[in-house]
Amino acid sequence: MLRFKILTTVFIALITIKSSAETLSEHTFVSVLTCGQGKELYATFGHTAIRVCDSLNQIDRVFNYGTFDFNTPNFYLKFSQGRLPYMLSITSFESFLAAYYYEGRFVYEQVLRLKPAEKQQLFDLLMENYRPENRCYAYDFFMDNCATRVRDIINKALIDRTFFIENVSDTNASFRKLLYPYLDSMTWWRLGIDIVLGMRCDRHASTTQYMFLPFELMHQLDTLTVDGKNIIESKSLILPQTQAMSPKSISPTWIACILLLIIMICTFWEYKSKKHFKGLDITLFLGLSLLSLLVLYLWFFSNHYTTKYNLNILWANPLFFYVLFRLKKTPRLILYILLACSGSILIGFWFLPQSFNMAIFPICIGIFIRLIHLLYIKPTFPTLSHEKL
Repeated sequence: MLRFKILTTVFIALITIKSSAETLSEHTFVSVLTCGQGKELYATFGHTAIRVCDSLNQIDRVFNYGTFDFNTPNFYLKFSQGRLPYMLSITSFESFLAAYYYEGRFVYEQVLRLKPAEKQQLFDLLMENYRPENRCYAYDFFMDNCATRVRDIINKALIDRTFFIENVSDTNASFRKLLYPYLDSMTWWRLGIDIVLGMRCDRHASTTQYMFLPFELMHQLDTLTVDGKNIIESKSLILPQTQAMSPKSISPTWIACILLLIIMICTFWEYKSKKHFKGLDITLFLGLSLLSLLVLYLWFFSNHYTTKYNLNILWANPLFFYVLFRLKKTPRLILYILLACSGSILIGFWFLPQSFNMAIFPICIGIFIRLIHLLYIKPTFPTLSHEKL
């Protein structure tokens, strides 16, 4: 979903748009624009917008719900909390297409089969949405984004009919699995997404909810029918893809396996030499502790719907802060609790109500090994001898 900074030239162009209601002619068509993936994470899922073109009245506008302002105060804090305001912007079709031509991303256009009254109603709803008091909204990647807004406003504009029928089936994919095809070349981002998304992301999405992804919206529009006719009057590729996608990076699972091998070798060497490599435990437990803060922050202090109830807190556990400062003096009860938590991931990796990234499995084995070692390591502190006076 494209989220670019609003250009000054766009603002100047918007001044010329009339605030009063405009009546569309019979030469009007309304289409859904679906844009290809970009190299950045925010663009890897594509983008959706609505075009309204009336050749008689010289109207050719693109309504874009995926716009935000980089100059928003506390931008990154608000983004992480799910409180960054997104807005509806309007630009000319020519300017919209030029941006994607520059980025080398494809654009498909699907012309909707709408009645004249529905076209007018959709246009009026869009212009109403663009009013200053209405144009901003609380963005949610899964529930309220550039694609879902297009889906909902089209459905709202229909008269005595509906295009989108809600259907939930056990064969439907989960929200998490719907993301995976878009992250094939972004394996580290996939790991990060899997860590921060909780159980809510693993429930089956309905057919309507699939449309939070621009390509899913496009595909469903291709197949949906109303009154015995396809709701798409025509479909065309108006801008081909010229940008080469990024090559696949090294798998985080392989890196995690290498880390596990290092932990196993160091632990065996400690056992043979009767030494304790504190640096290994400090590095491992510090990383887990900081990661637990991220999970807790997104769980309790953000508005993101899918970052709640995150079972990654079992292995990225805040109790590691205590272990970090105590190490050999950590109470055995704390170590047993952490063992049970990491062990539950290992045992229930494929059975827990949340999916985990494969890279987590070797990490949990490494955690388990180090905790066992801390439980049974012999103290290396010097013993005091007491002499009788």
